[in-house]
Amino acid sequence: MPCRQTIYKLAKKFDETGSVDDAPRSSRPTTAKTEENIQLVSEAFVLNPQTSQRRASSELQISRTSLRRIMEYLKLKSSTQEHPTLLGRILWTDESTFEVNGRVNRHNCAYWSDTNPHLIIEQELNVPHVTIWGGIWSNGVVGPYFFEDNVTSQNYVRMLKDTIVPHLQAHPAFQTMIWQQGGAPPHYGQVVRYLLDDTFLDWIDRRGTIGWPPHSSDLMPCDFFLWEIVKDHVYAQNPRDINHMKSLIEEEFALLNSNIELCQVICRSVADRCQICLDNEGKQFEHLC
Repeated sequence: MPCRQTIYKLAKKFDETGSVDDAPRSSRPTTAKTEENIQLVSEAFVLNPQTSQRRASSELQISRTSLRRIMEYLKLKSSTQEHPTLLGRILWTDESTFEVNGRVNRHNCAYWSDTNPHLIIEQELNVPHVTIWGGIWSNGVVGPYFFEDNVTSQNYVRMLKDTIVPHLQAHPAFQTMIWQQGGAPPHYGQVVRYLLDDTFLDWIDRRGTIGWPPHSSDLMPCDFFLWEIVKDHVYAQNPRDINHMKSLIEEEFALLNSNIELCQVICRSVADRCQICLDNEGKQFEHLC
């Protein structure tokens, strides 16, 4: 049975309007993909094919998400997708947790057997650890940056503004750099997306100028190379404590940064991995590499 307040509201509406039906609501289009906006986007890129999505979004007053949908509808494709130097411009970034007395955690480790091995994997609790951010691109490695607390959008954007972006801006290739990051929740905060929009011509992630498929860490150089090699070398030296481990991590980053040729090979290998992924219909392919 309706409550007294509901009956009162219905009676009042009937007295005022002669009906208990809701009044028609004024509404705006549920999508920005209107004929007018489609025409605006089409004309903008015909007049200036080299304009960036960021500039077009600002000039046309259309959100980046809506702009990308309209561009897909118009079948507009960025030539950078086939540019031979594209992979060399991407800075691949990620975070990883390092533990004192730790071991490398490879995502695709498996135990194959025709019988149940009743395998038990033991893991220590409350081991001292630290979360670090790092990046790799064709010009070397960037970082490490140590997070003293859990990674949040707030301390992530603080790291970008105060440390990482100023460091990158000093590099001659900064203007053409493409930022890439995984889709972790701290990366998706509004303050982070606004900063990336204002800082980089293009960036790769959810709702970035270039999308990134979820659960695709096996395509990221940080995952299939950077963290594995750093952890292998750091853990092999049995770090005594957090400070000792941080020192070993910094030394390993410095060594990698001096080997530009290796970084270039690793970044170029992403193209091969993408092709293997396509050949395998998007399924796990790490065992094929």
